[in-house]
Amino acid sequence: MGNYLNTFFISSYQKVGTFRVANGRKQGGNVASYFCLPDGQVLHVLAGPVDATTMLQEARWVVETWKLALLEQKEDPRQLLAFFAKAHADRLRQEHGLTLSEDHQLRNASTVDLTTFLDQSANRRLSRQGRVHLLLACTSPLKIEQIYRPVFEKILGETISTSPVVVAQTHIP
Repeated sequence: MGNYLNTFFISSYQKVGTFRVANGRKQGGNVASYFCLPDGQVLHVLAGPVDATTMLQEARWVVETWKLALLEQKEDPRQLLAFFAKAHADRLRQEHGLTLSEDHQLRNASTVDLTTFLDQSANRRLSRQGRVHLLLACTSPLKIEQIYRPVFEKILGETISTSPVVVAQTHIP
């Protein structure tokens, strides 16, 4: 998996939640993995921790969807992102049984709109990954700075925090 990710992606991280480290182990917090274009446009998100097999499957999905978009002459960034939005809508239908209608579209949505959208009762019933597909099918294109807060707070149920990581001291008498 590491070789595949290193071949096709550049990895980075940003702490946005709070957690503590006790006895060398992370306690609390959560994780979201974003697959983005160099300008920060989000192609895909994994909400929550996943195993290596799932991470590799999802990374391959991004790469293969990208290749298919290029085969379909979708080199223009808007066409490429629209292609990914359709791919997310297809996954939402195939994996979660939800077919989108025109009233699901939230083009040029603000973070407040995204939060309200994710809070709708019909959307809360979806799994985390279903909600990601819904968000990216309905609101694409989004940059990471527009989507990270709704993903972290509304899909993962965590709070954004600028507090530093707390390292618990273990006292042995």
